[in-house]
Amino acid sequence: MSDDASDSMTTVMPPHQQKSTKLRIGWIMPPFVRELPVDAIDDEVAATQLYELVTDLLPNHPQDHQYRFALGLSAQLEPMVEANVIYAGLCPLEVEGRPSLSTIVVSQVVHDGADESEALRKTREILERKYPDDDWESVELSCGPALIRVGMSSYVISAEWSASGRELPVTQSQMQAYIPLPGTTEMLIFELSSQAGEDWDLHAELFREVLNTVDWGTDQEVADYRAMRSAPSASASTEPDEAVKKALYWHSSRLLDAIALRGRVGGQDPVATITCADCWAKSLRTPCSAKHVWHIDLVPASELRGALSRVSAEFSASGWESETTEAGGTLRAWAVDASGNRAGHSFTLSVDASAVRLTAEVTSPCTRSTGAAPTGSIFG
Repeated sequence: MSDDASDSMTTVMPPHQQKSTKLRIGWIMPPFVRELPVDAIDDEVAATQLYELVTDLLPNHPQDHQYRFALGLSAQLEPMVEANVIYAGLCPLEVEGRPSLSTIVVSQVVHDGADESEALRKTREILERKYPDDDWESVELSCGPALIRVGMSSYVISAEWSASGRELPVTQSQMQAYIPLPGTTEMLIFELSSQAGEDWDLHAELFREVLNTVDWGTDQEVADYRAMRSAPSASASTEPDEAVKKALYWHSSRLLDAIALRGRVGGQDPVATITCADCWAKSLRTPCSAKHVWHIDLVPASELRGALSRVSAEFSASGWESETTEAGGTLRAWAVDASGNRAGHSFTLSVDASAVRLTAEVTSPCTRSTGAAPTGSIFG
C-alpha cells in the first residue's frame, strides 16, 4: 500500500516490517485504532510512543495506572516481534457511555502448503485439533480465500504488570483470520482479542470490515499506482470482461441518444479497466471498475449547453441522480438503488466551448462495493 494515501474517515496502515519480497501488503484501519510501536527503532522511541498513547487513551486515570498499563503494553512488544507480528493496534470504543477495548494483531508467517488452498486446508486440520470447541468458517474476502476461527483464549497477567498490582487471570474472546498470500509460501494472520463480552459483536463486525480491505500488489503495480496518482487520466489497464464491455457500450449508446446532438462522434477508446476514486483514496491498487470514453465534436456552439440539461432531465426521469458544476460545464450522473444509495453505472459529460466538443466518460460500478459493508457498519 502507498504511504501517501489517506482519506478523512479511514487511515491506510501499511505494515513496515513485511517479510515478503514479492508483494506489497496493506489494509485500512479506522482512525481511532491506535498503533502499537512494534517496529520502533529502539526502546527509547517505543517508550515515548507508548507514553503518548497511554496518556491520550487514559487522560483521567491516575498516573500510576497509566504507568502500569504502559509497562504491560511494553512487555508485549518483544514477544510480538519474535512472533513475526508486523502490526498491532488498540481499538477503543465507547458503547452506551462505557469504554470497550479490543486488540488487533497481524502476523506474517511461512506455511508449507503447495498453494493457497492446501495452506488453508493444513492450517484448519492443525488448529481444529488444537481448538476442537471453536467455530470455523471458510470465507471469500475481497483479496481472496481465508479461514476464520472464533473461540476463547486465556492467559495470566503477572502482578508486576497488573494495574491492581496482583496476579490477574484473563479470559477473552478471540477471532483469527488466516489469509495466504498468492504466489508465495507466506500467510497473514489477523487476530482480534477482547474481554468486552457484551460488545464483542461490534468489535467483530469492525474486524471483518478491516479484513475486507486487505490488498496487495507487486512492485510494478505500486509503480503503476504512483504513476496514476501523478497523472489521473492514465491507468494501468488490462482487458475487461466481455459482459462489462457490453454493459458500458449499452449505457454509452443510451447516453448518445439522450444527448441528441448533430456532430461527429470520435474517440471511442477501447474499454479500459481502472481503479475507482474511492478505492484509490484507500490505497487499493488493483482494478475494480472499467470506463468507456468518447466525444462529439463539430457541434453547433449554441446546442452544447442545452445538451447537458436535456440529458439530466431524461436520466432523472429514469431514477438517476445528477449534479452540475457551478460553471455549468460538467454534468455527473449515477444510478441509485431503492434506498437512494449509489449503485450501478455512472457517467460524466464535459463541455469544452472553445473546442466545440462534448466529452463523455461512462463508468461501470466498483466490484469491491458489492456486499463489502453491512448497513450501519463503522465504515458507512
